[in-house]
Amino acid sequence: MKTIMAGLMRSYLAKFKARKRPFLSFQIEPTSRCQLKCVMCPKTTCQDEWVAGDIPLSVFERISRYFHLTRDVHLQGWGEPFLHPELLAMIRIARAKGCQVSLTTNGMLLSPDRSEKLIEEGLDIIAISLAGASKETHEAIRCGSHFDTLLTNVKILVQLKAKLKSKTPKVVLSYLMTKTNIEELPDAVRLARETGVNELAANNLDYTPTETQDDLKVFSCHKAEDRLEKILKEAEKEARIIKLPFRCYPIEMEEVIMCELNPLHIVFFSHDGSVSPCVYLNLPKSGSIPGIFCGSYHEIPRMCFGNAAEKDFIEIWNSPEYMEFRKVYQNRLDIFEKTYGRMGPLTTDRHELEEAEKILKNDLSRNPLPAGCRTCYKAYGI
Repeated sequence: MKTIMAGLMRSYLAKFKARKRPFLSFQIEPTSRCQLKCVMCPKTTCQDEWVAGDIPLSVFERISRYFHLTRDVHLQGWGEPFLHPELLAMIRIARAKGCQVSLTTNGMLLSPDRSEKLIEEGLDIIAISLAGASKETHEAIRCGSHFDTLLTNVKILVQLKAKLKSKTPKVVLSYLMTKTNIEELPDAVRLARETGVNELAANNLDYTPTETQDDLKVFSCHKAEDRLEKILKEAEKEARIIKLPFRCYPIEMEEVIMCELNPLHIVFFSHDGSVSPCVYLNLPKSGSIPGIFCGSYHEIPRMCFGNAAEKDFIEIWNSPEYMEFRKVYQNRLDIFEKTYGRMGPLTTDRHELEEAEKILKNDLSRNPLPAGCRTCYKAYGI
């Protein structure tokens, strides 16, 4: 574990302990339906087994009884949120409970009228998916999307914010990095500035159900390619020059103490009401969840601990099975705190840090990730 990771984890723990709401986020899937057929999406490759549906507003309202416990409500899963007819009502309900509300969209249904309503309802963050800095590249990956329409929709949203003198929603372009579009990332930085968005985020293709999709990923299970590192540095440099906030995920794997979708403080609710630790453990398809991990094929069972349409959420959260799953992650955090807690926040002694790293690695090996998480790229910082 790198020293910088230790510092970040200590900072994370300190900030989280200061929060008044125990959950970081409720991620709720409005729908598993989508009008696109993106080449990297499991809906495209698993279409014969895909279960399409919308979350009933009554189920959303049941979940909302506990919104006072979460900081954020993120309206996104495996489908396109704007296909749900009650999406604006969901935003309104979550905002009324004092939650930050965010969503991710492919942007094709982001009409001027809908953009104006999102501003009026107080949506805090909207992430809009982009798969290339050119029409040809984007449309080859996000099949059914129209590059020019997407950019027009984004620009109109930005203009409406200015017209209505609103700081929200924060507009983020979410660039999915693949081997077929990585060369265009520096151009995507410049494109983001031209559209007037607040931020550009370069994300990894972190779930790959087939070998063909796995071959698209740019990150490495070993050492990242120098060529790819150079492209990322060029994009970062360009972002600094034009002063555009830019986040880029690492392209080299390293096991982390806690993945980004922290199962201790984040919950995923599927469109059918089922409750899971994260979106990757609850794919809306029949049968097991297929995946490629570092060249090996595997299947894991869908992991659900109850259904919010049938049971009270707190009852599900406190069920023995869910608690046992979370215990693994709590143990890992305890190991980390025990290993580094005795050090000062500014410790720079190389020998002490190296010794702590060895102890941490050894103790974590005796407390491995849950079976369903060991073959997930998110557990390795991707």
